[in-house]
Order: sequence, then C-alpha cells, then structure tokens
Amino acid sequence: MKRILVVDDDKTITDLVKLMLETSGYGCTVANSAKDCFDLLHDNKFELILLDVAMPEVTGIDVMQKIKQDPVLNNNKIVFFTASSFTDMQIEDLKKQGILDCIKKPFSKARLLEAMERYLD
Repeated sequence: MKRILVVDDDKTITDLVKLMLETSGYGCTVANSAKDCFDLLHDNKFELILLDVAMPEVTGIDVMQKIKQDPVLNNNKIVFFTASSFTDMQIEDLKKQGILDCIKKPFSKARLLEAMERYLD
C-alpha cells in the first residue's frame, strides 16, 4: 500500500483528504504543522508528501526547501496543494526547486487521485 503524508494546518482539510485517499486504497498519515511533518518524516517512509503552501509560522515552500536540503529526506516526492493563485511561471519555478506538481484548492477527488496515480507510478 502506497503511503502518503498530508500536511495542512487546517484539520478539516487533512481529514477530508485522508478520507478520500484511504477510501481509494492509499495509506494516509496527516500532520497539521511543519514540526509534526518533520517528526513524521524522520520516523516513517512515505511515497509522497501532499503539502499545503499557506501555513502559519512556516510555509510549505520553506518545508519543501528544508526537505530538499536534508540528505536523508531529499528523495521525498512532494506535491503542493494550495488555495493560492500561483502563475504557471511560479509553478515551473517551484518544480525546478523540487516539487512534482501543484494542485489548486478546491479540488475534486478525481483530480486528487489522478495526481496520486501519476506520481506514484
């Protein structure tokens, strides 16, 4: 079973995404802060991180950069999901920094699962 870490400061969103993923056969763990995210990453193996961009204290971009700079964690696959309106150019820049994709909120279950299938082989 493919394991996904969902990171968002909004518990309602993590609960909903977890439900969508688990009912589709994925293993899902949630973190509602950057600290929880790093604690989980150091103790577990995930096939993909679904990471919110706009979080208080530490942004998803900061989390992604810290993951990519850590030799133990930098092989993690990251997909952003956000309500922020990134331009195509900004998304391309983020891809150069190491993310695979950016899913815009609100998204459908079909869109979420399509991204999971694409990036989890």
